[in-house]
Amino acid sequence: MLKTIRDSTLARVCLVAAMLVGASAAIAPAATGGTVSYTSTACSSFTLSGTPPNQTLNCVTSGGGGSTPTCAPTAKPAAPAILQSTTISANCDSGPTSYVWSGGGCLGITASSCTVVKSKAVSVTYTVQAVNGMGQGNPASITVSWH
Repeated sequence: MLKTIRDSTLARVCLVAAMLVGASAAIAPAATGGTVSYTSTACSSFTLSGTPPNQTLNCVTSGGGGSTPTCAPTAKPAAPAILQSTTISANCDSGPTSYVWSGGGCLGITASSCTVVKSKAVSVTYTVQAVNGMGQGNPASITVSWH
């Protein structure tokens, strides 16, 4: 089991989360097609967002009192050099199931992050809105300046 946990970041996160909330987790071998099983009575369902290897498992609680996602985008690096790529991450709460990006090379991206590179000094504003079962959240923006 330790080898399986080392092989999968998502499996490690799920196992730690299960231990913290007193839920149960089962991890199948991390070979192609491997699975992670996670259950918790605090969650009515789960959503998985992002693309491998950067995925987020979100607990969706029952009760209908949820809210639309709120995002706080970040860029790493925050001020890239010309021809250096930067990854912009949405950083949203409330269990987003999809994302709507606009601005530069992120237009049309539906994942939780976007990687872009520019060939000249320029500032570009990127905007993201996350969507969950309650609807689409408000837009959140970040401006990245290449130097």
